[in-house]
Amino acid sequence: MGQVKIKVMKNSPIDSKDLSQDNQAPVLVGLNSAELKTLITELGEKDFRAKQVQKWIFEKFARSIDEMTDLSKDFRAVLKEKTVLSPNTVIQTQVSRDGTSKFLIRLADGQTVEAVTIVQNNHLTACLSSQVGCNVGCPFCATGLSGFRRNLTEAEIVDQFLIMQHAVSQGALKKYTPFDRITRVVFMGMGEPLLNYDAVLKSIAILNKPIGIGLRRITISTSGILPGIERLMKEPRDYNLAISLHSGDPHTRDKLVPINHKYTLPQLLKSAREYAEKTGRRITFEYTMLKGYNSSPEDAKTLISRLRGIHCHLNLIAYNPVDSPFQAPPRNEILAFQKIIEEAGFTVTIRGNHGQDDMAACGQLRLYSDEQILQQVEA
Repeated sequence: MGQVKIKVMKNSPIDSKDLSQDNQAPVLVGLNSAELKTLITELGEKDFRAKQVQKWIFEKFARSIDEMTDLSKDFRAVLKEKTVLSPNTVIQTQVSRDGTSKFLIRLADGQTVEAVTIVQNNHLTACLSSQVGCNVGCPFCATGLSGFRRNLTEAEIVDQFLIMQHAVSQGALKKYTPFDRITRVVFMGMGEPLLNYDAVLKSIAILNKPIGIGLRRITISTSGILPGIERLMKEPRDYNLAISLHSGDPHTRDKLVPINHKYTLPQLLKSAREYAEKTGRRITFEYTMLKGYNSSPEDAKTLISRLRGIHCHLNLIAYNPVDSPFQAPPRNEILAFQKIIEEAGFTVTIRGNHGQDDMAACGQLRLYSDEQILQQVEA
């Protein structure tokens, strides 16, 4: 195992109030440009102040209203009284040997959610969560093991990015990478994004503008929620789509992805084909390799027959173990699987397991965030 550094945060560098979800105070990190402009004018200020506030939050990544030094003290006082920049608090961070950094964030109602900054060769990627827990319930997934609590708001989604970008801007990853900006976003954290459709798309609009992440650098991942995929196809803008496939055999996928009972594999692949044809975007199929379930040469051939004719890319993922009976196949088995797929004419990669240390799997830090984590920190 590589060394994992875990830190418990006693104080978070943000403007944080004890806000329940019922509190009506506007949360600035979740407002788009028009909403922010309306708010600022309602507070009695000129609308150009909205651009100043927006720049501090989404370009300078300020975590406190007091940092907004080109605003008058009186206006800052009004903002602090009438709004909250963010009610969220970083309570733990975990840094793996490759620099991959996981943040455990406490939300206003006390729930917790994970977000991850992934260090890659040419860029930094933010992996964002869309729900507290997940109600799809895949048996090999740490998030699924924790159950479902609720959907995240667009403010809670966007703030995951802002929290991580603030840390990067402060030099948190300078030991691991020369990059100081996160330039890619994947919705592959906790939860099923297409079961929180509206908040996810609203958050993407903010990530795109004013934060400045191009849509082609933002990917929505789904376990196969067909109504959500159909809605995406009707949107005026095209989004990158990743589908957590995990098997080309319907019976095996029933076991690995329970939503397959409702939205079947043939239906899902039909929608994937239509999505790729309509949007011109290549579908990414995520395929977690599980020993004894989906990693044999026969499994590869079945997969080839299912994906034939779909404009796609296959991403093989060696399983990150959690408290479950599943295991990753040996490396040579994964390479043999990849070779069969490549020889059939498909583009296929093996995803590097960034942060493959203790509690590296998505949802795992949250799952063990109480007594087990504290015991490790205090030891």
